[in-house]
Amino acid sequence: MSSTRWKDMHILVVGIGRSGYDAARVLHSLGARVTACDAVRPALADDLASLGVDVLTNWQAGLPAKSYDLVVTSPGVYADNPILQEAVQEGIPVWSEVELAYHFSRAPIVGVTGTNGKSTTAALIAHILNTAGYQAILCGNIAIDENERTLTDAAWQSRPDHILVAEVSSFQLEWVHEFHAHVGVWTTLSEDHLNRYPSLEDYGRTKARLFHRQTEADTAVVPGDDPFIHSLLQTRARCIYFSHQNIDINAESTVWCDATGVYLKHKGEVRHLASVERYRLRGEHNRRNLAAAVAACLAWDVSGDCVQEAIDTFQTLPHRMERVTEVAGVQYVNNSMCTNLKAAEESLKAVPAPVVLIMGGVDKGYSPFERLVPVLREKARGVVLIGKDAERIENQLRNAGWEHTIRCDSLEEAVLCARDLARPGDWVMLSPGCASFDMFTDFKERGRMFRRIVRRLEGRDE
Repeated sequence: MSSTRWKDMHILVVGIGRSGYDAARVLHSLGARVTACDAVRPALADDLASLGVDVLTNWQAGLPAKSYDLVVTSPGVYADNPILQEAVQEGIPVWSEVELAYHFSRAPIVGVTGTNGKSTTAALIAHILNTAGYQAILCGNIAIDENERTLTDAAWQSRPDHILVAEVSSFQLEWVHEFHAHVGVWTTLSEDHLNRYPSLEDYGRTKARLFHRQTEADTAVVPGDDPFIHSLLQTRARCIYFSHQNIDINAESTVWCDATGVYLKHKGEVRHLASVERYRLRGEHNRRNLAAAVAACLAWDVSGDCVQEAIDTFQTLPHRMERVTEVAGVQYVNNSMCTNLKAAEESLKAVPAPVVLIMGGVDKGYSPFERLVPVLREKARGVVLIGKDAERIENQLRNAGWEHTIRCDSLEEAVLCARDLARPGDWVMLSPGCASFDMFTDFKERGRMFRRIVRRLEGRDE
């Protein structure tokens, strides 16, 4: 869609967070008449107003006007929001920010969705492609400490020789219509965001929207050993399956990563692509992430040598099993991005030594935390709980037979308590299994606070 298409269009942007801000900013620069609204007054509102965008804050009603040509919604806005529902009733198109980005982009898009592993897989894909000499741009819903970039901003500035590697959440897929991923990747599916979706199946169907507009020329990368995902997937793209082990599946192409390396099986022929001896990310789940990333890069015929170099040089992302430091023989690990039960379980399985686990916060769907007890018995020395749902988590663990829990009122108290419990050779790991917004702005603030507290334990600040 040409840039002149937007001139003088009357467009409402709902939500003035990171994605809404970029949507409003880009549309305004292209000559659209943009109004941006939010139920509160975000920090970015003043910046938008200074650019000449009409800004409505503390807006709690329906559509501010009836004459919009398009409504663009931010991922944090629920589908039953009165503004969106009124727009639908008035026949006004409602797009997500990633749908908007698709109409700007001159570059192919690699879309990565899933419950867990999205950020790591997307970062691995971008790193492999850049190592191979392509110009890959990491963007989308990925949340890291710096260099965050929305898909809209990346697409607006894209060239045909770029590759946009975008983490895409289910929230962003609720209002897609023509959005087209040249390569779509679905990492995992497990219980999460059930405060927003009525069931796991509904949540999964929303994820599956990433693949609906794909063609025979595109690629869908999906777990080879998850029949539930297979049942939800509808795509015309060629499928490449991935796993952490060689799986028996009737498929043209399969990529797996086990403890010995990364392998590709294509039309029955097996090739060893790379060793994982220097792969820095621990755990079966991270081998799956690597297999998915390599499978996605096959669309560009990346060589095994490039895959090997990328594996050897990839760095752990902030807040994802991030080693902070060692104090008195104890390793301190920041895994603040772990915001659901399945992620906590996989993180515990990846730990090589006894761990004192710091967890808790806001549970997003009444998760059965008693499911952790078998792996806690195998891996944990104790559990230190914080946050809004700490008492409920403690009761679930105790009812399932796990007694080694302590509740604390703050993260600093929890770190000090974990320090006292840990012995030389142990890990103290922040792996909350819950959202952070009861005590922190987001998981990044939680992780940064954990780092600062740990640094003070060794007598220095960040």
